[in-house]
Amino acid sequence: MIRKNRDERGVSEAIGFLIMFTIVLTGIAMISLVGYPMLLETQISSDERSMEQAMIAIQNDMKILTFSNVPYRDSTVKVSGGTLSTIDSASSLQQFTIDYFDAAGLPAPPINYLPGEIQYESGEGNAVLTLMNGAVMRRERFQGGSVMVAEPRWFYDSDEKTLVMNLIYLNADREYYETGIGTVQMSMKTQPITTDIDYGGVQRTVTVTYVPDPDDDYSVAWRNYLTGDSVVDSGFTEGPAGTYTLGGVERLVIKEYAIKIESL
Repeated sequence: MIRKNRDERGVSEAIGFLIMFTIVLTGIAMISLVGYPMLLETQISSDERSMEQAMIAIQNDMKILTFSNVPYRDSTVKVSGGTLSTIDSASSLQQFTIDYFDAAGLPAPPINYLPGEIQYESGEGNAVLTLMNGAVMRRERFQGGSVMVAEPRWFYDSDEKTLVMNLIYLNADREYYETGIGTVQMSMKTQPITTDIDYGGVQRTVTVTYVPDPDDDYSVAWRNYLTGDSVVDSGFTEGPAGTYTLGGVERLVIKEYAIKIESL
């Protein structure tokens, strides 16, 4: 016998539509709240890594200018997700002071060094990448701390007790900005200013003081570099207020290079 009293009240096109519509909205919400931010974060991270490599490429071109006596150098860069700009040495708020002794053992006039910068600021992210004094550094906006991505060429010869410091001034006639594909044109038309002092076997002390721009602070990066084993195995000795001292120097060589940013 066929039963004809089945309850079909649960079968409703309206309810089915509401269920499907709810599933679709939930999927869209999940993509909007989770998927899109993850995709955006991945893109920002990719742009920042790309710019790190671009800044290192510019740093390598500066090394060719300074150490290979090449008068001109061009670097084509793709500025991804942010802005690349220049800060002239004369306008720099970053400052290094080098204190040392002359050949007679008397305190020499200190070298007050304003490096100038090439800087990238991420548009959507918080990364700030800076090429300064031959080093590529990174910090995060609105946060403390910094890290050195690529180091400058300072070194200490422990056999000869010789400290070599290369100071690179970046000069620009005006402020340059780049947001797309551009060419960083650089020149070095003058010979470096060289300070070469032989202390005749007497060990002297050299002091480096870094005074940062309060709004663009790389104190942690320079502290880690100078007190680590990159320059000398035992590192500089850290003193107060960004002061770093190295003793046992029998010969000091300081080379000051002036690189002009022709265009960006």
